[in-house]
Amino acid sequence: MALTPEDQVVSRLATELDAKNEPMELVLQPGTVFQLTALVQLACRHPHVSNAMRVTAERLLAAVREYFTDCPTVLEVVRRGDDPRQDVSR
Repeated sequence: MALTPEDQVVSRLATELDAKNEPMELVLQPGTVFQLTALVQLACRHPHVSNAMRVTAERLLAAVREYFTDCPTVLEVVRRGDDPRQDVSR
Protein backbone atom coordinates (compact mmCIF):
# COMPACT_ATOMS: atom_id res chain seq x y z
CA MET A 1 0.00 0.00 0.00
CA ALA A 2 1.39 3.38 -1.00
CA LEU A 3 1.88 6.06 1.61
CA THR A 4 -0.29 9.15 1.44
CA PRO A 5 1.52 12.45 0.84
CA GLU A 6 1.02 13.33 4.51
CA ASP A 7 2.42 9.97 5.63
CA GLN A 8 5.42 10.58 3.38
CA VAL A 9 6.04 13.93 5.09
CA VAL A 10 5.81 12.33 8.52
CA SER A 11 8.23 9.59 7.47
CA ARG A 12 10.77 12.07 6.09
CA LEU A 13 10.39 14.25 9.19
CA ALA A 14 11.12 11.30 11.49
CA THR A 15 14.16 10.33 9.42
CA GLU A 16 15.55 13.88 9.48
CA LEU A 17 15.02 14.24 13.23
CA ASP A 18 16.73 10.90 13.87
CA ALA A 19 19.70 11.96 11.71
CA LYS A 20 20.16 15.28 13.53
CA ASN A 21 22.82 14.46 16.15
CA GLU A 22 23.72 17.74 17.80
CA PRO A 23 21.46 19.62 20.21
CA MET A 24 20.30 23.13 19.45
CA GLU A 25 21.61 25.57 22.00
CA LEU A 26 19.55 28.61 22.94
CA VAL A 27 20.61 31.74 24.73
CA LEU A 28 17.59 33.65 25.97
CA GLN A 29 17.11 36.79 28.00
CA PRO A 30 15.15 36.32 31.25
CA GLY A 31 12.09 38.12 29.90
CA THR A 32 12.03 35.85 26.87
CA VAL A 33 12.29 32.77 29.10
CA PHE A 34 9.33 34.07 31.08
CA GLN A 35 7.27 34.69 27.93
CA LEU A 36 8.04 31.26 26.51
CA THR A 37 7.10 29.73 29.85
CA ALA A 38 3.67 31.34 29.63
CA LEU A 39 3.22 30.11 26.06
CA VAL A 40 4.14 26.54 27.03
CA GLN A 41 1.78 26.63 30.01
CA LEU A 42 -1.02 27.88 27.78
CA ALA A 43 -0.30 25.30 25.07
CA CYS A 44 -0.43 22.51 27.65
CA ARG A 45 -4.05 23.38 28.34
CA HIS A 46 -5.06 22.26 24.88
CA PRO A 47 -7.06 19.04 25.25
CA HIS A 48 -5.22 17.25 22.44
CA VAL A 49 -1.65 17.77 23.69
CA SER A 50 -0.02 14.34 23.74
CA ASN A 51 1.56 12.83 26.83
CA ALA A 52 4.96 13.01 25.13
CA MET A 53 4.50 16.74 24.56
CA ARG A 54 3.40 17.21 28.17
CA VAL A 55 6.55 15.42 29.37
CA THR A 56 8.68 17.72 27.21
CA ALA A 57 6.82 20.76 28.55
CA GLU A 58 7.27 19.64 32.16
CA ARG A 59 11.00 19.17 31.61
CA LEU A 60 11.22 22.69 30.22
CA LEU A 61 9.15 24.12 33.07
CA ALA A 62 11.34 22.34 35.63
CA ALA A 63 14.41 23.93 34.03
CA VAL A 64 12.70 27.33 34.10
CA ARG A 65 11.94 26.94 37.80
CA GLU A 66 15.57 26.04 38.44
CA TYR A 67 16.75 29.03 36.40
CA PHE A 68 14.53 31.42 38.38
CA THR A 69 15.28 29.82 41.76
CA ASP A 70 16.56 33.18 43.07
CA CYS A 71 13.47 35.06 41.84
CA PRO A 72 10.60 34.26 44.22
CA THR A 73 8.10 36.61 42.58
CA VAL A 74 8.79 35.19 39.12
CA LEU A 75 8.39 31.68 40.53
CA GLU A 76 5.08 32.66 42.11
CA VAL A 77 3.76 33.97 38.79
CA VAL A 78 5.00 30.82 37.03
CA ARG A 79 3.19 28.76 39.68
CA ARG A 80 0.03 30.75 38.97
CA GLY A 81 0.51 29.99 35.28
CA ASP A 82 0.08 26.32 36.09
CA ASP A 83 -3.48 27.01 37.29
CA PRO A 84 -6.02 27.92 34.57
CA ARG A 85 -8.22 29.54 37.21
CA GLN A 86 -5.52 32.23 37.50
CA ASP A 87 -5.81 33.22 33.83
CA VAL A 88 -6.55 36.88 33.26
CA SER A 89 -7.69 38.26 29.94
CA ARG A 90 -6.75 41.87 29.18
